[in-house]
Amino acid sequence: MQAERWRRLEHLYHAAMEEEEDQRAAFLEKSCVDDPSLQGEVESLIAYARQTGGIIDEPLEVIAAALDQDILPNDSDEIDRMIGRRIAQYRIVEQLGAGGMGDVYRAVRADDEYDKHVALKLVRAGRHSTFFVSRFRSERQILAGLDHPNIARFFDGGTTDDGVPYFVMELIEGQPIVNYCDSHRLSTTERLKLSLQVCSAVQYAHQHLIVHRDIKPDNILVNAEGVAKLMDFGIAKILDADTDAGQRDVTDTRLRAFTMGYASPEQIKGEPITTASDVYSLGVVLYELLTGHSPYRTTKRTPHEMARAICETEPAKPSTAVGRSGQTADNNPETPTVTPEWVGNCRNTSPDKLRRTLSGDLDQILLKALRKEPQRRYASAQDFAEDLRSYTLGLPVLARRGTFSYRSGKFIKRNKFPLATAAVFALVVLAGATAIVREARIARIQEARAERRFESLRKLTNSLLFEFHDSIENLPGSTAARERVVRRALEYLDQIAAEAHDDPATLRDLAAAYERLGQIQSQAFHPHTGGTGSLQEANKLFEKALEIRRRLASSNPEDMSLQFDWLASMLNVAAIYEERGDLDRALDLQQQRLEIEERLAAKHDSAELRSAIGASLIGIGDLKIWIGDYESAVDYMRRSLALGQASLDASPHSFQAQRSVLRAHSWLGTALKFDQKYADAASETRKALALAEQLAAGDPNNTYVQRYIGSDTEELCKCLAYAGLFSEVRSYCRRAIAIDEDMVKSDKDNVQATADLASTNLTTGLALYLMHSPREALSFLRRADSMYLDAASRDPDSQSNAVDHATSLIYSGRVEADLHRPELARQDLERAREILEQLVALSPKNRYFLNTLEEARAAIKALPHDTAPIGVH
Repeated sequence: MQAERWRRLEHLYHAAMEEEEDQRAAFLEKSCVDDPSLQGEVESLIAYARQTGGIIDEPLEVIAAALDQDILPNDSDEIDRMIGRRIAQYRIVEQLGAGGMGDVYRAVRADDEYDKHVALKLVRAGRHSTFFVSRFRSERQILAGLDHPNIARFFDGGTTDDGVPYFVMELIEGQPIVNYCDSHRLSTTERLKLSLQVCSAVQYAHQHLIVHRDIKPDNILVNAEGVAKLMDFGIAKILDADTDAGQRDVTDTRLRAFTMGYASPEQIKGEPITTASDVYSLGVVLYELLTGHSPYRTTKRTPHEMARAICETEPAKPSTAVGRSGQTADNNPETPTVTPEWVGNCRNTSPDKLRRTLSGDLDQILLKALRKEPQRRYASAQDFAEDLRSYTLGLPVLARRGTFSYRSGKFIKRNKFPLATAAVFALVVLAGATAIVREARIARIQEARAERRFESLRKLTNSLLFEFHDSIENLPGSTAARERVVRRALEYLDQIAAEAHDDPATLRDLAAAYERLGQIQSQAFHPHTGGTGSLQEANKLFEKALEIRRRLASSNPEDMSLQFDWLASMLNVAAIYEERGDLDRALDLQQQRLEIEERLAAKHDSAELRSAIGASLIGIGDLKIWIGDYESAVDYMRRSLALGQASLDASPHSFQAQRSVLRAHSWLGTALKFDQKYADAASETRKALALAEQLAAGDPNNTYVQRYIGSDTEELCKCLAYAGLFSEVRSYCRRAIAIDEDMVKSDKDNVQATADLASTNLTTGLALYLMHSPREALSFLRRADSMYLDAASRDPDSQSNAVDHATSLIYSGRVEADLHRPELARQDLERAREILEQLVALSPKNRYFLNTLEEARAAIKALPHDTAPIGVH
């Protein structure tokens, strides 16, 4: 067939598909009056597309060869001929379905070894061209390489005696996911849990370089046990950089593979297909699961109109879509028109409650998954799943980073006095909260009104802690405003606790809020406000959260989200034990946590569990450092790094994975330093610093990331000095000081920023001491002493600041001895000894405290000279 005829064939095919179905024959007769054979070829293409769902992804020359054979469905005689036939050790019992390339049958073992029902798929009769056989073999090979609980399992494959390829797979007795959810009246949360199973399957396929390309409800079956199974990899594609779609000859004439209603814009346009295309299709399926509607509203569902809607029209928010009436998502005219009441009833709720449930986070999550530009969607199915899981846990979601928090941040930075603006805004919100509390008390006699106001109070408290506070948390100069938010939120929480009774949802919110307050006051690497009693107060809040979450998790052992809540609380309490010097209790709690996580992972492996296990490994390794078991600490850090790196390899753009690897490199460097492997420690710290700088490039105002850059730069300065590699020491120390000075200038109320700057001055002084520059070292050590005194006056509970202060005094004293001023040296060293003796009394098993105390005593004993051994800090 000549090129001109191919072009005409393609043009007529698309033009006919845009016509109403009952008008196509007349259109083709008129258009092909001069070439009746061309009309027959176009009709064959239309019939093939209808039968296969549009599964055409080869040059038209190849399709034409395939269409030379019969493309109509198998007749009953052909089906009857297959029933009872034996293929390998299986006997065909009945036909289950027919597709464009193959027929699927139920089969049973025919060798009497055991009773087993399977699904057996064969290239269908009349489909033995190279094109169909190649497609079929590709699907078979893809399935053979996949082993996941939410993907139909591959058992066997081969070729029949008459040369027909076949394969045997798990028989899924189930319903398409939409039908299953509607018939079982599953709630929104239950539908999200099913969707997480599908995301896990898709992510697994992506990790094996497989893009499904045809994710739709009919290809996701749910069995009687409520397990979702991803099916039909018939048009899946193996990702291969050498044969990327972008490198194809653009002059080729192709009809692309997709099911129109679930295809991504790039599939419609014929652009390169990536994992983002599957993320889009997952978004369409979830949109339909949650709303009962397609994201696209079209008057006619012709291919042309559908393609234009997919590529050009932004979908309505799900919370808006559930309020409209119209055809079902599959647009089947035999299905009754849906209404808001019907949609709500299928989800076991009312239309208003469903709209409120979808409004906010779920709206933004789905709209992010359905963005037209692939690069603006979730980077992976795993990232999509993480946001869905965060929603179910009541945590902030990635999809809303650009909404409230972003606007608040921009608003504050645009104004000349950011702290004043933030504080005024906070007080306006808090004033509203006060009114709600007052009205709730008055309305208790009216049960319905009281319940509504109680719910409003919960939402407002969550908004204060998880939206407004988080929007200003990492902005310079926000400490004063955050203190007001914390104080008022605690008042509201105590009132909620008094009225919560045993309501699980309220208790869960309450625990999350108590925990958030504790984190604000105490968490490591958090710009907390500090102050007298801050650790004791944080401990009380964490203990409250832990007890609530322990009770909820024990009562619901199969609810994974409650197990995650409990694990998170254990981590927070362990951190407080460590900071207060109770290393035994901290280590015991961390090891309990790791055991629970590994037990859960054996049954329910997930990225979130792997991340939690990595954090527990770091927590245990950290404690091993302080008790002096450095070799064991290094081992735990390496295990955490391996887990984090595997997650990062699978999802390179995941902030959670990047942060896990960053922390693991940083802590591994610390453990190696204490094990006196200084060059290796410097190498790991460089890797951590590079990751921190990479994160900062995307979010330069984030103080969390900036603190990592400062601390890793400081640690690198120290490791290089201990290793005797002095050429870069001064530059890294100067950079660390500059970073911390900027942090202090931006927020003078931040105690942690002051302590950080004291630490970098201490490290610089220690490095210069090791470089035999005592006079230069002394100025930095004196500056550190002064700043530690300031920090201690505002945050006297911090043991980490106290031991660092003692270290600065030890080296001030050693420098004074080196400069032949023994009396000044003794004053500094005695002060250090007093601080360290108090710390050892609080934490007698802390080997680092003991080692530092021994160094101080040795330095005092060596006076008037400076001959004591040098400790590792």
